[in-house]
Amino acid sequence: MSETIIEGNLQMVVFSLFDSKLHKKEEYGVLIEQVREIRQLESITKIPNAKSYVRGVMNLRGMIVPVIDVKEKLGFSSDGIISQKARVLVADVDGNLTGLLIDEVDQVMRITSKEVETSLSGGLESLGYIKGVAKISGRLVVILDMGKLLEDTTFSAPGT
Repeated sequence: MSETIIEGNLQMVVFSLFDSKLHKKEEYGVLIEQVREIRQLESITKIPNAKSYVRGVMNLRGMIVPVIDVKEKLGFSSDGIISQKARVLVADVDGNLTGLLIDEVDQVMRITSKEVETSLSGGLESLGYIKGVAKISGRLVVILDMGKLLEDTTFSAPGT
């Protein structure tokens, strides 16, 4: 579990991931400050011998940006079908851009720290990626720690 304390009001981009095995849609959020843009899914070039969750790279106005499949990274079961609602969130963490392949962008929302539970426990590996869980109108939105989620997905072009 991340040790980041959530205080005050937060603005988040909320998106959905669909678990094909459980036939269930889960909602996740990332801080809007870490999202540079939201793009429709475009051409992704595969990279040989990349980690299983790395879909490849895309050209973002002349910059080569790695694209990771968030469902694969978080251990969701996938049928491999990408819906027309799929998007790429271009995340900016410490100046490094990474594309996050997600199933659907739901909304941008404001939440308060009172709506976020940060004292989670459990033996799941993915808890390191989680800042907390927001309880909003009977819904649960898992808030991802982008720094932790992306820390082992850095990409360097050959020769750099």
